[in-house]
Amino acid sequence: MNFKDPLGPIKKVFGDLLEQIQVRWSLERDELRQTEDFVVEGTRILMAYQPNVRPADVPGMAYRLKERIPLQGKPVYGVIAANFLSDASRDRIHAEGFGSLDVSGNCSLRFAGVMIEVRGKPNLFRVTKETNSLFTPKAQRVLRALVSPPLRSWTGAELANTCGISPGWVTAVRKALFAQEWAKGDRTSIRVTQPQEILQAWALEDRWRQRTIVHEFASLLSRDELIKELAREFPAGTLAFTRWAAASLRRPVTETNLVTAYLLEMPSSDFVRKTLMARPVEHNGNLQLVQPNDPGVFLAVQKVDGLPLVCDAQIWLDLQSAGNRAEEQAKALWEWEGFGGWKQ
Repeated sequence: MNFKDPLGPIKKVFGDLLEQIQVRWSLERDELRQTEDFVVEGTRILMAYQPNVRPADVPGMAYRLKERIPLQGKPVYGVIAANFLSDASRDRIHAEGFGSLDVSGNCSLRFAGVMIEVRGKPNLFRVTKETNSLFTPKAQRVLRALVSPPLRSWTGAELANTCGISPGWVTAVRKALFAQEWAKGDRTSIRVTQPQEILQAWALEDRWRQRTIVHEFASLLSRDELIKELAREFPAGTLAFTRWAAASLRRPVTETNLVTAYLLEMPSSDFVRKTLMARPVEHNGNLQLVQPNDPGVFLAVQKVDGLPLVCDAQIWLDLQSAGNRAEEQAKALWEWEGFGGWKQ
């Protein structure tokens, strides 16, 4: 097998799969296209590959495969392959009647009595470079605006002004969302249509420790007292509660005394000691005062019972890395009809 061929790595993955299930296969030369195709149990495998296949790429790749099918003198099966395939891309591929395969070995292949289904292998290429650009700090500002209720159409100028970023950043985010088919619109507007898919991809890339500086304290006050004193001290736009403190006001499930709040600036030591009755600790405190690396977390802040909370998407994201049964609280939020305000 010629590994200088751009298809070399994906062909090796496919060949290894065939060896594992012990079926008869060979390689045949297509002189017209100067390619080498697999022939498995008498079926010629036409493989379309590109490093990154987005949902929007699938129709074009499928069309080109279908053009080749009538030229073959034997049964044919098309496979669309890539370094990384999102669930949305796989669904589009299967809807076209083709098989899917990635370099990590995840696949769904059905032809000539052969069935190979592999899911859950760690992706060597987790996301495309374009999709990854969605989760830089400035791009996240755009996402918070777009996924906060009510879901509506935004112009590029509105997003740039609201998020405090350049129009170029808005254009990059819009392009990436359109490529994944997570939003709709035109050259001047955008509206998110798949907020859940955006949030799931965002969670894979989120790094709490890298985007925050957490100051932990042990306080003698109760959770409600801490929330009350913090809300009284900090003016609008400089404080927002998250994690359990926020989730308990949105959809309470688990009980915890821990209060977590984003702050633009840390309070004075006198306020911490005298008003919050707290002292710094390394861990296991009941108060976390968090300085975000990017102030975008204060975008789309919501008020519940008069208290400022980050948007539902941010609460859910922050719970992912929180421990202490936070996954139960996150799951309850996700399944709640009111989550995100998307169904209202």
